[in-house]
Amino acid sequence: MRLKTATCVALLATLTACTGTNTATEGDGGGLSVIVVEPASGATVPTPFSVKVDSTVPLGPSESGQHHVHIWFDDNESDYLIVESDTVQVTDAPAGQHTMHVSLRNANHSPAGAEATTPITIGSSGGPVPSSSAGGDGASPTSSGTDPYSY
Repeated sequence: MRLKTATCVALLATLTACTGTNTATEGDGGGLSVIVVEPASGATVPTPFSVKVDSTVPLGPSESGQHHVHIWFDDNESDYLIVESDTVQVTDAPAGQHTMHVSLRNANHSPAGAEATTPITIGSSGGPVPSSSAGGDGASPTSSGTDPYSY
């Protein structure tokens, strides 16, 4: 079991190092992981922009019992976007330099133990950012409470 875990950690570290897209941690997720595929680390993006994640577990609606992802900027963990597929459009976000946090969550919204961060610069409104054609349906996200980012 230790060899399998060590192999998974090494593979994740190699993938992260090769793509340079995020900083990921496994935590106590029992081998669960999540990475940011796009935007790339350090990218400047206009609004709206696509966020694409890759997870070791299928993502889906909480009521289905599947995992989902929370996305937030900087230290605003209470203002998050719920993502139930591997791709989502962020339609309104704060301009400037930010750290985007992506956290894999259990169906009950508790942390599953896998998180990733990536630094990005969000510019003012621009043309649409092309979404990836692979995976995800861009299903309409929901957010918690009063969200100043209006995902």
